[in-house]
Amino acid sequence: MTTIYTAPVADLAFLLNDVLKVDRLRAIPSFAAVDAGLINSVLAEGARFSEGTLSPINSSGDAHGASLIDGRVEYPPGFADAYAKYAGDGWLGIDLPERVGGQGLPRVLQAAFAEMTNGANVAFSMLPVTVRAAARLLLAHGGEELVSRYVPAMVGGRCVATIAITEPQAGSDVGRIQTTARVQPDGTFKLTGTKIFISNGDNEYSEQIVHMVLARTPGAAAGTRGISLFLVPKFTGEGAQRRRNGVRVARVEHKMGLKASPTCVLEFDEAQAAPIGAEGRGLQTMFAMVNTMRLEVAIQGVAVASAATTRAIRYALERLQGGAPDQSPVPIIRHPDVRRMLLTMRARCEALRALNLEAALQLDIGENDPDTGVAARALGFAQFLLPICKACGTDAGLEIANLGVQVFGGYGYIADTGIEQYVRDVRVGSIYEGTNGIQAVDLVTRKLVADRAVRLGEFLARIRADIDAAHGDAGVAAIREAVGRGAAWLRQASDGLLRMADEGRSADTEAGAVAYLRLAGIVGGHVAAPPRRYALSRLNGTRVPF
Repeated sequence: MTTIYTAPVADLAFLLNDVLKVDRLRAIPSFAAVDAGLINSVLAEGARFSEGTLSPINSSGDAHGASLIDGRVEYPPGFADAYAKYAGDGWLGIDLPERVGGQGLPRVLQAAFAEMTNGANVAFSMLPVTVRAAARLLLAHGGEELVSRYVPAMVGGRCVATIAITEPQAGSDVGRIQTTARVQPDGTFKLTGTKIFISNGDNEYSEQIVHMVLARTPGAAAGTRGISLFLVPKFTGEGAQRRRNGVRVARVEHKMGLKASPTCVLEFDEAQAAPIGAEGRGLQTMFAMVNTMRLEVAIQGVAVASAATTRAIRYALERLQGGAPDQSPVPIIRHPDVRRMLLTMRARCEALRALNLEAALQLDIGENDPDTGVAARALGFAQFLLPICKACGTDAGLEIANLGVQVFGGYGYIADTGIEQYVRDVRVGSIYEGTNGIQAVDLVTRKLVADRAVRLGEFLARIRADIDAAHGDAGVAAIREAVGRGAAWLRQASDGLLRMADEGRSADTEAGAVAYLRLAGIVGGHVAAPPRRYALSRLNGTRVPF
């Protein structure tokens, strides 16, 4: 059964145009063309591509899966054509500079587009995000030779990229990786080692693949300080000199979800490699990809949540059960417990969607505003939000997908309905790109304690401003009061964590990190989404009693 996806165009347009007022980015010279017309056009075209191209191959991709056949990675039918169309329509470079073939549009528009593509087909969307992240990494640290050789090809769809960090013995403990890169007499490097959990480690529909690989050089310091970053291409040389490099796929994993996205074990054997950034600074250099990856994974969670919510509402309107014994059965949306679940799903989804787009908007300001003071403040605020977005977005994705199965009842447990795929596909979100526990520790140690709650102060100030702005609206009084209490609890919890840190109680500080992050996420959805009343909900143009 083909999973039916309906893009949340109206909700995205409302946030971009009416809440975040993204057209204010026009004050930044590089975004002078951004207005409501452009925003709405991107949303309309993105919805058309997601609904028409990606959604129809989602369920079939899950059923077929990706596999390794005679050393060759085979994707499900339709995926290669979809990627060619994705690249041909210019989506790969939507937020990348025009000088490398991109469109130079804001990240916040790309984030809105990414929610639609991930909602339609998360497995497919795993590939373009690593390409965009690698392109940004090379633009920041690769030097002109690597940029000119690879980035335009990435934007054009001829070259894809992977991120190769994890090793069997190391897991999240990056400082224990053992892959080694040895310098050669001609100044090049040869890299040897094994990397696991590499998404889209190989394919046969791009001309080139470049792997961004963390490795050690001989004699390097122990721990993360001894790690360097290298680019390892699938092919070396040009024309008649083109040769397969020393990298191969040893295995494609059998997974719980994202079956159409091959997760590979890569073996590097004296592979030719080019250094990126300074030796021993590999982890810091790779952080150029972190903002992109964390935001995208947060979007994955909300995208699945939104897709599950829309399908659950549609089902609840159509499924007839219960009611008075002497009358016809009624749509299950009339049952209070079903309404409880649907309202929970919608509320969680909309708050976190707003938070994701706020983080993307702050990245746009932080990376492009000519006023360095404004840019630094925005970038710092975005970095405060990102671990909250990533952890809360993926946690909510799983929670809401599970509720979607519950709304469907027994049919939700049957694969033919398609709703259970959301649960399987979104489950990994809380694990990869830094587990949600790591995100929480990062928020507390690097964002709260390290700057003595400066960014927390801005976070709370924005919440207070929204509360004050809604003061005259009696319809949201209860929401306003609840958010105010939540902000006070967050301030109190922050003070407690700061005291424990000052007392050297690092274990206690980390033990409370997850609960702290979840509180920040619940309260923080209000930062970007002022309370609004939903007397009626929209679904495909139909006004639905809710």
